[in-house]
Amino acid sequence: MDQAFHPFRAIRYRPAALGAGAGGRGALDLSPLITPPYDIISPDLQQRLHEAHPHNFIRIELARQGEGRYAEAARTLSRWLADGVLGRDARPALYLLEQSFRLGEETWTRRGVLGLVRLPEGEAGYVLSHEGTLAAARQDRLRLMRACQAMTSPILALVADPRSELLELLAASEGEPAAIAQEPWPGPAPAGPTTHRLRVVEDEAAQAALRRAIGPGPIYIADGHHRFETALTYRAEMRQAHPDAPDTAGINYALMLIVSARDQALKILPTHRLLVGLGPGGVEALKRRIRDCCEVHEWPLPDPAGLGSQPWLEGASPDRHVFGAYCGDGRYYVLVVRDQVLPRASGVVDSLDVTILHDHLLAPVLANHPDEVRLTYVVSEEEALEAVARGEAEFAFFLRPTRVGDVLAAAQAGERMPGKSTYFHPKVPAGLLLSDASPEPI
Repeated sequence: MDQAFHPFRAIRYRPAALGAGAGGRGALDLSPLITPPYDIISPDLQQRLHEAHPHNFIRIELARQGEGRYAEAARTLSRWLADGVLGRDARPALYLLEQSFRLGEETWTRRGVLGLVRLPEGEAGYVLSHEGTLAAARQDRLRLMRACQAMTSPILALVADPRSELLELLAASEGEPAAIAQEPWPGPAPAGPTTHRLRVVEDEAAQAALRRAIGPGPIYIADGHHRFETALTYRAEMRQAHPDAPDTAGINYALMLIVSARDQALKILPTHRLLVGLGPGGVEALKRRIRDCCEVHEWPLPDPAGLGSQPWLEGASPDRHVFGAYCGDGRYYVLVVRDQVLPRASGVVDSLDVTILHDHLLAPVLANHPDEVRLTYVVSEEEALEAVARGEAEFAFFLRPTRVGDVLAAAQAGERMPGKSTYFHPKVPAGLLLSDASPEPI
């Protein structure tokens, strides 16, 4: 396969989405219309987005709860297409996306290109994964895709880009954006909200250069494993129902934002662990396990608002496994895992901090509390500390971010990281554009 990545005719918001007076020159401001991806939308944010604007994309991406929400999303999509709120581009294009965001004290701009990736056939292995999926989430996205016959939000994917060809093409690209959006929701601490700028590339020479830079793969899924597996299942169903669909039918593709793995603005935030339900005996057992396995260093409890700098990482050897921990006693603990307690790593995933935490610190204790203990995940250090302080969790464990190189290496090796090992930032919002996934040509 020479090319895995293809231009297409995207479905995008039109000025009618914003009402009278929105049809002037310049970029369309999608700020009141976009929504985060479905899997990070809290019930409170879902309600706020429903109230924010009558054409907010939440009505498609995550319609009101209930068994009828998939049919309601499909009706909304059909109505908005008929009313001109959404429209399909007349010519195949690629779509450049710039995402500017603050992380700590620095501001970054990540660049990528949106297009369709041909779904692999048979044993073809040019799309690689690093994370397992959950049946409930796959079923949710499949029911939405069946109802709408569309991919409502892009998968974030990476290419290794060893000679920085894609990175340089994206950095050198120019032109006025067709749409802009400032996220109306807060970013995960220590990151701020993201500003998005979307540009349309219809020039065939420019498209060809971008496609050559991406090449035949491999393409690494960063964020959106459930959507990718859903697309494969959906394709099989639709091929059976529509055996005469053309080879270029939308059912054969997945909507992806491709980013160079060499982009310094490609950020992975750590996802911290909260434990609740251990009880006094379980807490003491976990403390004993920590003392047996780790060198334990105490720190004064930091100001939660300033914890994003993770001062306990300063000076920590990248060759040692290091965690932060808090259990509500007014002290912050730095845990350095003793090398002699670890078996020799046999793979990429075996040597990750998150694997060591789960398999060697938590698992022996949690095995004695299989029904009572609940493990939850947060990106914000401040939120984790406050959850323990309020008694909503008994232990918080703080991790360093997974490295991009480890993600690629795990995918190449066919290994699967533990759930919530990566939080790629920024997310790609739903509502910038969507792709038709019907039996019609792209």
